[in-house]
Amino acid sequence: MSADRIESVDLRHSLITAASCWLAAMFVFFFHCDNPWWGVISAWVISSTDFHQSSLKAMMRVAGTFAGYFVGLICASLTEGEPVWQALVLFLIGAIGMSMRFRSRFSYAWIIGSATALILIVLDLTDPGSIYETAHYRLYEIISGVVAAWLCARLLRPLLGLSSRASETESISARASINLTPNELRMLIMVGGLVPVITTLLWSWLRLPSLVQAIVTALVTLDRNVANAQIRATQRILGCLLGGAIGLVAAEFATSSLFAWSVIIFGGIFLFSQLHLSTGRFSYVGTQAGVAFILAVVTGNNPPDTIGPVIGRIAGMTGGVLVVDQIFCFKVPTNPATIIRCKCRLD
Repeated sequence: MSADRIESVDLRHSLITAASCWLAAMFVFFFHCDNPWWGVISAWVISSTDFHQSSLKAMMRVAGTFAGYFVGLICASLTEGEPVWQALVLFLIGAIGMSMRFRSRFSYAWIIGSATALILIVLDLTDPGSIYETAHYRLYEIISGVVAAWLCARLLRPLLGLSSRASETESISARASINLTPNELRMLIMVGGLVPVITTLLWSWLRLPSLVQAIVTALVTLDRNVANAQIRATQRILGCLLGGAIGLVAAEFATSSLFAWSVIIFGGIFLFSQLHLSTGRFSYVGTQAGVAFILAVVTGNNPPDTIGPVIGRIAGMTGGVLVVDQIFCFKVPTNPATIIRCKCRLD
């Protein structure tokens, strides 16, 4: 990535992104949400230099969340206490969500919807008593982040002299669906279904932390192309390490003072958004670094007082990426006669 790619990001866009994340945090703190970091992450990931693209992404995030909310609650209630049926539902949601992600024009809505449904089913497995409360607050969290991002973009862009007209970048909703070959479709269905099942079994067996974070991370890292999936996994791990390390240091300095904490989160988001909003090859590193940073500094309905849960969430995110990387180590060839060869590398 050339330096000019990062420098080309207008500082005003970074200011809007930082303000969006801070306002999202204030909203979720006000509602006393269980997992306030989801609201801040929502504001972070829908941020864009293109106001119209950001707005479309926000609408699809809300629509996907509502759809996943109802599907997840229904499936969780029907399969409660039945591990075999729960595993089957995990497989079906992962498989359908993954295949539609690359077959529908509204791929982002499918990602969010399947992730939300998987979260609720996993919660029904690990902590059944919390599923309805968590589902209820997740709607608040996602909507808080979306509203905060939209408000800041709508109000601050004119004040900072930025135009709201559509840019020449490709709109997220205008992207045509991808024509998948039968082999590619079978691979997507199989891998998309296996990832949540394998991750759940592995985390339960080893008693690892943050199963929800691991599954969500694994799901969004998947790609129809093996090489692309491995690149995304590598960049996501780099982002987790970078943002997590800086976030943990920042969490140590985050006192009970809301002002000091606000300065820390605003500054961190502003810094990472320079890479997140860029068009360089490694912009995804910035995106994931921002997510890890948010997980570190947004830990509850007030500034963090311990880094224990932070380490667990970042470890869960990193573990989810490693699961994807190992599953994708077996390349499904476009020619069925070609022998499946292992691409797994231990380094």
